[in-house]
Amino acid sequence: MADIVKDNELNEVTGGAGPWQMYAKGSYVNYGSYIVYTVAPGDVLSGIAPRFGVTVAQIQQWNNIRNPDIISIGQKLTIYPTIIR
Repeated sequence: MADIVKDNELNEVTGGAGPWQMYAKGSYVNYGSYIVYTVAPGDVLSGIAPRFGVTVAQIQQWNNIRNPDIISIGQKLTIYPTIIR
């Protein structure tokens, strides 16, 4: 079963929050080699990317996003993380 970690649980999981947390508010499901991130209100790709150790360009490529400034609340993003915070 995949683990679901919400931002309000991140302090327990990671030992603390970082500045990236201000712009990455959604939750994700870990499937091992990739995660599916659910966009929350206030999320921006430039805040989500550092949370998982990837670039905005990578998220755009993996999800066929043409304009990095346009993402929707509830949108599911597939991300191949190098880290998980």
